Amino acid sequence: MPREELALRPAQQYGDFGVELRLGERVFDLGLEDHAAKTERGHVLPWDLLCVATGSSPNVMEHLEHAIYLRNLRQAESLRHVVQSALPLRILGAGFIGCEVAAVAVRENREVHMYEVQEQPMERVLGPDVGAFLAEIHRAHGVDLHLKATTNEADLVAVGSIPHGWKGLEQDRGILVDQLGRTSVPGVFAAGDVTRFYHPLFETHIRVEHFQTSQRQGFAVGRAMAGSIEPYAEVPWFWSDQYDLNLQYAGAGLPWDQVVVRGELGRPPFAVFYLSGGAAVGVLGVNDHHTVARMRHVMQRRGRLTRAQMEDLGFDLRRALA
Repeated sequence: MPREELALRPAQQYGDFGVELRLGERVFDLGLEDHAAKTERGHVLPWDLLCVATGSSPNVMEHLEHAIYLRNLRQAESLRHVVQSALPLRILGAGFIGCEVAAVAVRENREVHMYEVQEQPMERVLGPDVGAFLAEIHRAHGVDLHLKATTNEADLVAVGSIPHGWKGLEQDRGILVDQLGRTSVPGVFAAGDVTRFYHPLFETHIRVEHFQTSQRQGFAVGRAMAGSIEPYAEVPWFWSDQYDLNLQYAGAGLPWDQVVVRGELGRPPFAVFYLSGGAAVGVLGVNDHHTVARMRHVMQRRGRLTRAQMEDLGFDLRRALA
C-alpha cells in the first residue's frame, strides 16, 4: 500500500469535524489541578474534559536497543527491507507479531530463527497444547524455533509493550479506567492500549494491545465524553494469519481453569474454548471463524453451554441464545 494511503483519515476531514491538530508538540503537564495542559513549546491548552490516548511503547531489551520493534511506519519499512533481503531473519518473541512475521518471511524464502522464553509460542493466551501445535506448524515450514530460550542478536524484537502512563492518574499496568473510560481524576478520561479498562462482562480490568479493541473502546470513550452512559462491553476479538492458518480469538487473555476442544486439536478446522468456573472467558478458532463469531455472541449475552454442547460439532451454538 502506498505511504500516502496509510493515513487513518484524510487531513481535510479533521478540519471538517472542527478538530484542531497540533502535531509534533509534546505535552509535559496535563494540568490536572488547573485544567490547563502545558506543552514543551510553551503553549497552555485549557480544557473542560481531557482524554489521554498516548498508547504504548515496545518493551525494549537493553542489549537489543538497535533491533526493529515495529511500532511505527519507519520500523515497518525497515522490517520489509530485512524480510526482502537475502539475509537470515532473527526474531525474539513468538507471540502474534513474531509468528506472523516468521510466516511472511518463510513465504519470501527467508531463513528464519525465532526465540521464545516460554515453553511454547503464544502460550500465555492460547495455552500449551495450542502452542505446541503452532510450534509444530512453524517448524514444518522451516522455522528454526528455539523455545525456553533468548538471544543476544535479533533483527526483530516482539515481546510486548509498556503503556505510557501519566503521573497523577491511578495506574496498574496501564491507566485504570472504568467502563466509560473515566480515570481516577474527575473530568479526565483515557482510551486505547494505554488503559486497563473495567469490563462489565468479565467483571475485571483488562488491557488488550490489539488495535481493534483500542479503536472500539476509544469510540465508546468518545461517546461517554459527549454524555453517553453506555459502557464499553464488547468481547475483544482479533485474528492472525500464519501460512494457511487463520487464527481468530475472542476474549481478553484471562486465566482459565478448563479447556474444551471442538473438533480435533491439531487438525483444522477446530476450536478451543477457555473456561473459568464453567463460564467461557475465551475461544480460539483455527480455520473456524464461524465458531468464534457465534461464541462471541454467546459470551456477549452471558449465555451458558454444557461441555457436551461445546464439543458437539452438530450443535448450533446460537441455540444458547434462544
